This record gives sequence, C-alpha cells and structure tokens, in this order.
Amino acid sequence: MISRIFVALSWLILGGCSSLAVTHPLDLQDRHPITLNYCIESTAEMNIINKSLTGEQNKTFFHERIISAINDVNSYIETHIINSPQLQLKKQSTCGELPTSANSEYDLYLVVNLSGYGSIKPRWKKFLIGTGAVEALAQGIIVGSATQNPWFGIAASTEEMTSEYLTWNGVDWLLGETYAPVTLEGKLTYPKNNKAIWGNSYFVTENDDELAKLSAKEKNDKSLQLKASLHEAESKLLSALNSYMTKQIL
Repeated sequence: MISRIFVALSWLILGGCSSLAVTHPLDLQDRHPITLNYCIESTAEMNIINKSLTGEQNKTFFHERIISAINDVNSYIETHIINSPQLQLKKQSTCGELPTSANSEYDLYLVVNLSGYGSIKPRWKKFLIGTGAVEALAQGIIVGSATQNPWFGIAASTEEMTSEYLTWNGVDWLLGETYAPVTLEGKLTYPKNNKAIWGNSYFVTENDDELAKLSAKEKNDKSLQLKASLHEAESKLLSALNSYMTKQIL
C-alpha cells in the first residue's frame, strides 16, 4: 500500500498539474458558423477553506467561493475562447440536457465542471478507496482460507479496509492543508449524435508564478491560493480546447 501512496502523491503533488485528455475528430469543415453552447457547473465537495470560521460559516464561505470561481471561469471562457468569425459563443443558464436547435448540425455543447476545489475530486478518492477495498477483500479470503477460520478473514479485511479509508482521507487532508488543489474538467459534445468529441481534465495543486506576485500575508490566504490554482487550470483547459477547435472544427 505504501508504494501506491507514493505513486499517487508523486502524481498529484510533484507534477503540480496533471491532465487526462480524450479527443475524437469531427468533420465540420465548411459548415459554418458553428455555435458553441456552453455551461459551467461545480460538483466540488465541501471542505474547510478558512479555519477561523465556524462550521456553518465555512459552508456559506465555501459556497460563495464556488460561485465566485464559476464566474471566474465564465469570464475566462468569454475572453480567451478562440476568436473566429466562424464561431459563435452562447452561454446556457444551467447544465442539463443537450440544447436543442433547428440548426443542431452546426452546434456544439461544452460542459465545464469545477469538480474539485480545495480537495481531491470525490470520484478519484472513491476510486482509490475502492481499489483498497478489493485488496482488503482478497486479503481476508487468503487469511480465512489459510487459517480455516472465516472470522480471522473478516477481521483481516476489516482492518485493511479501515487502513485504506484512513490513508486516502489522510492524503486528501494533506493536500488540502499543504496545497491548493483544483480540478477543472471540460467535455465537448456534438448534439446531433450525442457524441463526446473532446474532453480534458486538469488537476493543479499550486500556481507558483501567480503566488510569487502576492505579499507574504496574501500567500497564506487559502482562498487566494485556490484562485491562483484555478487560473492555471483555466489557462490549460482553454488552451487545449482552442487547439482542438482550431485543428478539428474551424
């Protein structure tokens, strides 16, 4: 288990920024203009950003920071999406069903999700804990078979599962305490056939360049650290999207 922790921490922390991309070509050449419908949502799990606040105050503070972050992402998209007369940008009020249009052959749908803000993305943590559960079960079966006592197997599985759960929640706590982790994801869909044609996910633990411009007091402000990480994630996500749009769409 220690080796898995080391690999995970190396990927999450030492990399500073990690990404996962999926791309598929889409032939829309000479079918212009293209309307890029987009929406922004957040599935980030609530966590403590300001320790000086009470539990209820932190919930409110976190919610406010998420709204601010969503507005920040929206402004970045509006100002940094590729500038082309062949592309029209249209914001959707909510993320839900794919937008319908009489001209859907020329429509694209982009969903941007702030899936982690101050902690590891919940689905990633569940995956890490889940793999540990499989190992715990296997260990319990081995112990139970070797001792011919199913209770020893159950005890071994329970102990291992508890260890895995505490370990990965500890990793989450460590990242939240020491760094400012932000996960930003983008998924581009072609509504005509409901096919995902592009996707990218960026996990940023810190933005040294932006933090270097802050005062010593500001550098210790977790909300400013998170905003800096968000800015780097925005930059990388839009850069990847613009590159795909340029090569495959426009």
